[in-house]
Amino acid sequence: MPLPQPTLIQQLRSLLRGRGWLSAPKTQKSHFDKVDVESRVIETNRPIIDLDVPDADIVMATWWETTEWVAKLSPSKGTKVYLLQHYEAFDYVPQGRVEATRRLPMHKIAVALWPADIARNQYGDLSVFLVPPTADTKQFYDPLSRAPQPRGKQLVPTVGSYYTTTPGKGCDIALKAFSIAAEKIPNLRLVAFGSGNTPHPNLLPDGLEYNKAPTQDQVKEFYSKCDAWLFSSRSEGFGLPIIEAMASACQLSALRLVLLRNYKLASVAYLSSQKTQKIWQKRSSRFVSCLMPNGGNVQDCLVKGYKLYLRGCN
Repeated sequence: MPLPQPTLIQQLRSLLRGRGWLSAPKTQKSHFDKVDVESRVIETNRPIIDLDVPDADIVMATWWETTEWVAKLSPSKGTKVYLLQHYEAFDYVPQGRVEATRRLPMHKIAVALWPADIARNQYGDLSVFLVPPTADTKQFYDPLSRAPQPRGKQLVPTVGSYYTTTPGKGCDIALKAFSIAAEKIPNLRLVAFGSGNTPHPNLLPDGLEYNKAPTQDQVKEFYSKCDAWLFSSRSEGFGLPIIEAMASACQLSALRLVLLRNYKLASVAYLSSQKTQKIWQKRSSRFVSCLMPNGGNVQDCLVKGYKLYLRGCN
């Protein structure tokens, strides 16, 4: 969809504040930018209709609202498929409409076990297919994989995290885990990247390395320079950064949610599965111990865990 244009009120406010006339937003980056396929952007924010898409074999919806649109397309636009990336019955969306899309007679593909279970158990859809994502190993890989010795722990232990102000991503959890670990490991370093939003300076610790909009190559570099990657989302469909981090030889990936059964791997230290201080301290202590110089090398465990995941995808 096209990016929203500044409203007249926004333009006037900008002029009154001495910032001048707001320019039209630039074209938003897309996952299709480097893919050799035709892509189209509609002129306004509206539902997709038959005139917008060519006749095809398959037409896929990836969100509850686009599922409503796809359901109304003509049969000539292809077999209708609903890609289940989450259970989108959030507080800010019309839950009745979300639930109605789950009951539509469309083929369902789930990216993780838990949305597949919801489709089967809550909506009686026994034909849902499980197709979990994986990392592009040409993009995310261990740069030292061909070295004579596997990479050990770094002299300056480093952890990384995705930074955003979106509450559901749990950045506060990651920062809390870092602060607990930093009490035991004084030289512990934190690196983070975002997706374009500017972080509030009071939320980030001193000495942080931060890139608010890295390229894919820079993302790989962030993963590779870390001994641990903090993945702290409160709610996530799949959590692809965990797989990307492991593929890039980040030795440990720490989760908050045990809801993600995809990642029941020995190389993962779960920070917290309940809102209790006891569990938080216990699992944060495990996270800290893995970063200590004498805490043991988890590289073998990481490799086994990643290979186990890849085997499950085949």
